[in-house]
Amino acid sequence: MQQRPSYQHFASSLLLLGLAMGVFLLSVQMSLAEPRKASERTYAWLPWFIQPCEDYNVPLALALAIARQESGTRPWVINVAGKDFSPKSPEEALAIAAEAKRAGKSFDVGIMQVNSYWLKKYHIDLREILDPQKNIAMGVWILAREIKRYGLTWKAIGAYHTPLARNPDRAKRYAATVLTHMRAICDRDAARRALTTTP
Repeated sequence: MQQRPSYQHFASSLLLLGLAMGVFLLSVQMSLAEPRKASERTYAWLPWFIQPCEDYNVPLALALAIARQESGTRPWVINVAGKDFSPKSPEEALAIAAEAKRAGKSFDVGIMQVNSYWLKKYHIDLREILDPQKNIAMGVWILAREIKRYGLTWKAIGAYHTPLARNPDRAKRYAATVLTHMRAICDRDAARRALTTTP
């Protein structure tokens, strides 16, 4: 004989459903909040992008979009052989990067995620590249080299992240994501100008 569900069973199911809905709504709120935080961080670093972008003739919105894609414009982010680390201080970031260097692993550093290849090639000290202003300048310089090589195309954007000869499809996907960030940055700028010029 089949038992009818009790009131307690019904109440506990309702409670579980409520908890699940709460977790879902919280995750949605967090996912909506993160782009806003990333956007605010992007604009916080804006002054340090202006001069190198002018010096190397790189579109400002493009450099900002790459920073957002690479690190969420967080200054101490380290990626070691594909694994992300989010240190809370430059000292912690330095320790992670130094360990990766000792181990002979490829790693990316800071706001623009400058790869260890460039540090080795130009004998750049880890402390120097962890300075956000220098990291941004170096990243914009690298981007300018790719633009000079490929023109202002998806290839230049993709090559910042992935060598085209190695994986052109990955480079193309990366470029598409960066262009999405760039569009959002340009839209926000346009909205700000509209607000300031509205009578």
